[in-house]
Amino acid sequence: LFPDLTPPTITCPSPITVSCSSAVPIADIASVTGVSDDCSGVVTVTHQGDVISGQTCANRYTITRTYRATDVCGNFAQCTQIITVNDVIAPVITCPGNITVNASPGLCSAVVTFTTTATDNCAGAVTIVSVPASGTAFRVGTTTVISSATDVCGNSSNCTFTITVVDNQPPVIVCPANIIANNTPGLCSAVVNYPLPTVTDNCCLPGAVS
Repeated sequence: LFPDLTPPTITCPSPITVSCSSAVPIADIASVTGVSDDCSGVVTVTHQGDVISGQTCANRYTITRTYRATDVCGNFAQCTQIITVNDVIAPVITCPGNITVNASPGLCSAVVTFTTTATDNCAGAVTIVSVPASGTAFRVGTTTVISSATDVCGNSSNCTFTITVVDNQPPVIVCPANIIANNTPGLCSAVVNYPLPTVTDNCCLPGAVS
């Protein structure tokens, strides 16, 4: 009698690529095909393990998954399936609509708060940065805010909106005190010199009085 030294045959599932760690399928011996042996007897299929390599972030790496087929005489053959996890999808960012506010009393600015939101296809924190930031004192006029959202693998997207601060406060004018003058002898009038009113404004520097 000749000993059985021939291993069985085994075919692993085809390589696959997924975007997120959560989408990696669990090991499944039922996905292995082409299992046969030249001798009678049961061929046992087992999952030998997963090896992760080339990981650069939580959702970007390669898995080498190994399956083994073993016959009743202990002969075995192995195959591997390559699973690539590669998140290249940027978060979806949503900016608020354009904002218009009045300047704060006595000031040429207004503190404006706003909320920018983002969602991502994979789990993990999404970092949102806005320039200028929420809570900034915005000057009178229109400012464009740029917001960006970045996921754990560095994929990013941005959106923009405007904040307009309106100066709705009139200038403050202070007139000189009332003046009483005598008429010029022989005339029915008098030349009177008086100081100009003083003018201040929450935004503009004092200018000519008109």
